[in-house]
This record gives sequence, C-alpha cells and structure tokens, in this order.
Amino acid sequence: MASSIRETWGPDTLVYDRDCELCRWTQGWISAWDRKGRIRYLPFQDPLFAAWFPDEERAVPPKAIFFIDRDRRLWVGFEAFRRMLPVLPYGRLLAVFFYLPGASWISNRIYEWIARNRYRFQ
Repeated sequence: MASSIRETWGPDTLVYDRDCELCRWTQGWISAWDRKGRIRYLPFQDPLFAAWFPDEERAVPPKAIFFIDRDRRLWVGFEAFRRMLPVLPYGRLLAVFFYLPGASWISNRIYEWIARNRYRFQ
C-alpha cells in the first residue's frame, strides 16, 4: 500500500464501486447495519483511492470489494466481507458461520459469480 495511507488512515474502510447499483445497495445496507459508524465507505472512483492504490488500474473497476482494517491489512472479495463482519453489531455471531468447514469455498464461488455479474442486476 502507498505511504500516503499512513497520513490519511482512519477507521476500517470498505472500498466499493460507486457505478454499480448492487455495490451501492450493499454499501447502503452495511452502512445502515453499522449504526456506530465504525466503517468508512470509499468508492474506488474517489481520488483518495488513487492516492492509496497508485498502481491500481483506474479505468477498470476492481472485481471485488476491498476491506482495509485498522491494521492496514487489505482483504478482497468474500474475505473482505468475512473480515468486516466482526466490526458490525452482532457481526461476530454471523461471522462464525463463515469459518465452518467448506463455507469459505462455497462463499467464494458465490461471491465471485455475483461480482462477475454485478452489472446485470441493475
């Protein structure tokens, strides 16, 4: 990650595609769930994203959400969702199910299919 992250870092951050209706809906759903405001929401189209990820291809949206935790670790796709859950109210209880044997494999396949087809849901 770029050194500029250290200068602007704040709470856990969810990076999503602002041009995707499904992504915006998901961000809104998570934001409503996040009643304590623990997560920052950043569209990848935001200039701050370019500062944090100068090597990312800006013309093409990321193929998955990013979750950047307070320790500056980057999680992508299903793993981003799974790592974000404990930050949300009662999310730790739900996260347990995503650590059961086979849950990661199945959930990754479902997430990848949804991510590939996300513009069809508009």
